[in-house]
Amino acid sequence: MAPATVRMALRVSLSVGTLLNLINHFDVLLGASLTTTAGLQMALTYVVPYCVSTHGQVWGRRG
Repeated sequence: MAPATVRMALRVSLSVGTLLNLINHFDVLLGASLTTTAGLQMALTYVVPYCVSTHGQVWGRRG
């Protein structure tokens, strides 16, 4: 939970998550109806890069 790790993971999550949402949910972002499932998928698209970035930073600092 080091502040630098959290900041970096948030930046990665925002950039990668936004790019993935543009690729995977372009129709919804252009005005198609947003379903609960699509909304959940879009939210999780930000969570996954955050977790991967945090995991990578922690493992990278261990050695």
